[in-house]
Amino acid sequence: MQQPTSSVVSYVAGYYKATETTMGRYKKVIEITGHDEVAAKLLEGLVDAGIRYFSKVVEMEHRMASARFRLDGEELRELTETLDRSRSLAHESLISSLHVFNRYIVKEYGEELKEAGIEGGIFPKPEAIRDRIAIADWAGELLTGIYENRRR
Repeated sequence: MQQPTSSVVSYVAGYYKATETTMGRYKKVIEITGHDEVAAKLLEGLVDAGIRYFSKVVEMEHRMASARFRLDGEELRELTETLDRSRSLAHESLISSLHVFNRYIVKEYGEELKEAGIEGGIFPKPEAIRDRIAIADWAGELLTGIYENRRR
């Protein structure tokens, strides 16, 4: 399986802008949980799930744009279904990773999160944590923020 690269994140950065809210929460969560190996592994898994999801989105968009000129009928439909299923599974993994990480940190660090003003955890819109599109948008903002704030 091909590993996602920073080019995927740079592609995502063309469509999403990191927000202070998203990056602020991310940084505060790291400060609060930085000593916790479980939290670190869960956060790593969450970021990896976001990268995999956007890799699948980019792959699907690219392959479909190309396939429309080469395939038709049943072949195009099958490819579309295969790519969409792969993207959908990656999206489910992202959502699951977010829920697991957020539950863990709220349970273990609820008081510290509250004192830091982020009692809901890493996701900035607690009312939208079941909204698939809101989660995808948040992940895009997070990945963009991480990419933009990297050491150069």
